[in-house]
Amino acid sequence: MKEVLDGELATAATWLQSTGLYGLLAATGWALWRINEKKDAALRDLYEKVLEMGHVQTVAVTKVEAALVALKQAIDELRHKLS
Repeated sequence: MKEVLDGELATAATWLQSTGLYGLLAATGWALWRINEKKDAALRDLYEKVLEMGHVQTVAVTKVEAALVALKQAIDELRHKLS
C-alpha cells in the first residue's frame, strides 16, 4: 500500500514539476471544484430534508386547525343545547 501511495505521490510531483505554476493552478482549481461539488451535494440533501420537514409540519398544523374547528363547533352545539 505504501509503495502505491509513494508511486502516486511521485507521479503527482513529477507532473507538477513538469507543468510548473499552471499545473499547480490546475490542481488547486480541481481540488476547489471537488470541494464545491461535495458542498453542493450536501446542500441539496439538506434542502430536501428541510422541504420534507416543512411538508410534514404543514400537514400537522392543518390537522390541528381542523381539530380546533371541530372542537369549536362541538362547544357551540353544546352551548346551544344547554340554553
